[in-house]
This record gives sequence, structure tokens and C-alpha cells, in this order.
Amino acid sequence: MNIDNLTFLSGAELTDKSLFMVCQDSNLDIMELPHCLFRHRSANGDWISKGHGPWISTGITCSSSKNGVVSLGAEGDFLELQIDGSKTRNNIIEENDKRMVTFRFIKLIDGILYAGGTNNYIFRFTNNKWTEIGTDAMRKDPVRLKSFENATGFNAEELYTFGWEGAIWSNFSGGWQKIVSPTKYILHDGDVHNEHVYLGGQLGTILKGRNDNWEVIQTGPNVDIWSVKSFGDSVYFSTMYGILRLKNDKITVFKELGPDMRTAMKLFVGPSGLWSVGASDIALFDGKKWHAIEQN
Repeated sequence: MNIDNLTFLSGAELTDKSLFMVCQDSNLDIMELPHCLFRHRSANGDWISKGHGPWISTGITCSSSKNGVVSLGAEGDFLELQIDGSKTRNNIIEENDKRMVTFRFIKLIDGILYAGGTNNYIFRFTNNKWTEIGTDAMRKDPVRLKSFENATGFNAEELYTFGWEGAIWSNFSGGWQKIVSPTKYILHDGDVHNEHVYLGGQLGTILKGRNDNWEVIQTGPNVDIWSVKSFGDSVYFSTMYGILRLKNDKITVFKELGPDMRTAMKLFVGPSGLWSVGASDIALFDGKKWHAIEQN
């Protein structure tokens, strides 16, 4: 099928090395006609439509199933897709639910799905049910603006969720507590690597820490970090201008944009390696070199 009119948003690689991508139609105004398109790319490079959603997707990630992915809409629309074509739909927020939340992320951490967003809400998906796991203290945090942009962690007993004004919350001590953050910049994404947590955000901010001990290891250049992924012996950070790598406590420009990779915003890791998704590009780093997989 023709994918020339698609804008890539995010993706996930399954165990069979096929890709599920969430996209938008570049010919449609996303604000006038909210939508997301789901496309499956086989390991042989063949594309198949897997349907669409009449909402704006926060992203896509592998589900706890080896043969499926999940995507979440900003208003809580939850969709699970399987390779065989089956679909499961529901909404995190029921119709009569008074909680006010715009979802910003969905994340698979140690085999469990988490989702969260504005007003510092966070939910967990277990036993085919979404359950709020946050606290009143989170939602009543007196900072001016509140939103969890993402989450990471080692397991259900040690999670970190973070977002606006540099806020970091963790349950490492058995209950949620706010961490004294070394930054006021928005934190967009994070991952764990070698027993530490790495977070990236506005103006090139990169934090390293665990429990309640955190430090800034870089601020600048003035380039926002949008995605953070651990792969091999390094941590990678995507920006609109290329991909940074942290290795042996040293940050370098790992991949500059060029003809083989014109855009790079979202990173994810799968059986084939480290994937980079830009509006018009899908690229793969297999641990040795980059490969341009698709370009629009």
C-alpha cells in the first residue's frame, strides 16, 4: 500500500520483527479532524492498514502480549491491536467519571502498562482493567502547572513519573513521594540504564539519578529532548536536529540529520535494534550502523 501521504508519529517492533506504526494523514488538518492511522509493516517491508481512530494518539507501544500493540488517545481512548487483526477498544475514563485528565503517555514498564497526563494522574493496566494508582498529594501539588509527561522505572515497586516544571515523583520507598528535582524545565521522557534513571527534556536538559539523589549532567545546547532510550552500552536522546548518545558518562552527537535520516523525534527499541521515527523517516541502528528503512 502507498504510504507517501503519511506522517509517522511512533512505532513498536514485535518479536517477528514486524512494525506497528501510528501515523497521521498529512493531507488532513489534525485539529479540524482529529485522527490516527495504524499501519503494519511486515519484516519483508509490506505495508497493511490496521484501521484508524477518530482521536489524537499519544503514541504506541508493545502490549504485554507478544503479538500486539496498544495505543492511547488524549481523551483516554484505549486500543489494543493484534497481528491477526483483532482489536479491543475501551476508555480509561468512563462516561460518568469526573476526573479531568488529558493523557500524555502510555508506557510498558517491566511488562505492565502505565498511562498518565495532566493534573498529575497516573493509571496502571492489570487484569484487563485500568486503575488509578496516584495520590491526592500528586494531584494537589501546589506547582503552577501540573502534568506527567511520561514514566519509567525498574518494576512496579520502583517507578518514576515526571513532567512539567521538572516534577519527579517515585514510589521507591513504598508510597509515592515528590523528589527534589534539580531542574524546572519540562521533562519529556526517560529510561533506566546500569542501575540509574536518565530523564531528558527542555533545552537539552538531561538528569541522572535514582531514589532521591538526582543531578543535572547536561543543560544545552538549546535543543529540546523528546525521547530517551537505553540500548546496548549507551543511552540515546532524540532531538529535532539529531540523536545524542551518553556513553561512559560522556555525551556526544551520535547521529546528525542528513539525506538518510531527515527527521528524528521518537526512539524505541525492538529485536532488531534502536529505532528512530521522524515525521518522514523510519531508521534503524542495529548496533553497528544506521539503516534508512522508510522515507516519505
